[in-house]
Amino acid sequence: MDIEDRRRYFIVASVFLEVVQPLFRTILENDYNSRGLGSFQDFLNTQQVIHILFHLRHRNAKCCKDISNCVNNSKLPLMYYQWNQLYTENPGQRGHNCHCKFTANPVQLRELDITLAGLILLNCCNLKSTEENAVLILRRYKNEYLSHNTEGAITETEYKILWKDLISFVLQLDPNKQDDLIRIENRSLDEGLCSKYSIELLNIHKKLNEMDNSIQGIRSSVHGIDSSIQEIGSTVQGIDSSFQRFSSTVQGLDSLIQGISSTVQERLMFYTLCRRCKKELNEQGQHDYRKLSQQTYLNV
Repeated sequence: MDIEDRRRYFIVASVFLEVVQPLFRTILENDYNSRGLGSFQDFLNTQQVIHILFHLRHRNAKCCKDISNCVNNSKLPLMYYQWNQLYTENPGQRGHNCHCKFTANPVQLRELDITLAGLILLNCCNLKSTEENAVLILRRYKNEYLSHNTEGAITETEYKILWKDLISFVLQLDPNKQDDLIRIENRSLDEGLCSKYSIELLNIHKKLNEMDNSIQGIRSSVHGIDSSIQEIGSTVQGIDSSFQRFSSTVQGLDSLIQGISSTVQERLMFYTLCRRCKKELNEQGQHDYRKLSQQTYLNV
């Protein structure tokens, strides 16, 4: 790996963790403060926010309190671990599929990563069009260049275009970040800090979630295979039972045939004996007749 590719990765990672992430949190804090809310937890507990986030995680759900504003999103951008970080299900309401059975956790703004903070900003906050565009693109760049970058390197070709965009969109959100960007651009590679940033920016939770979904899919497939094997086993048992019945029938037919064969043989033997006896009787009768005829002739 080229050392400069590694340093460029470190610079970009530093911008996202040291500038963009705190900036997202600040904008979010300013938004809920402007609504007169005292904490991020209060913000999460407002019906509008919880309803929006609920439908970013749950599909085909109808909420009892605000059914007219229910949305069925084709994609669910809020991951399981993110939803569980924000909300807890109230006990005793299982089976009731509505946002009203959830309560916000005492989450602190500093606990939000860039991805989650950006998702909340884009969906639950009142942003200007330029702010919304900047948050959207910065969140996307984080996912494209850092969340799946297992090499921990950025080439010079990628960096030249990316760095200009980073400066532009960060300054749209806060023009006072110019000095911070220059300072980060000129820093040398800190391998220890770079490794720490790399681990923090890789979307481990998403990968674990994908692995969990894959495991669940494998379990479902195994369950389906097991059901199929059981069905095959039942079919084989049925075939075996049918074969046993067929075998018994064949054995019965064989016994019947043997019985018929014995009867036929007995009758054939009887018929042969009868013919033999008849022949012998005929021959004896002819002999007696000739003998009688000769005696009659001599007596005349």
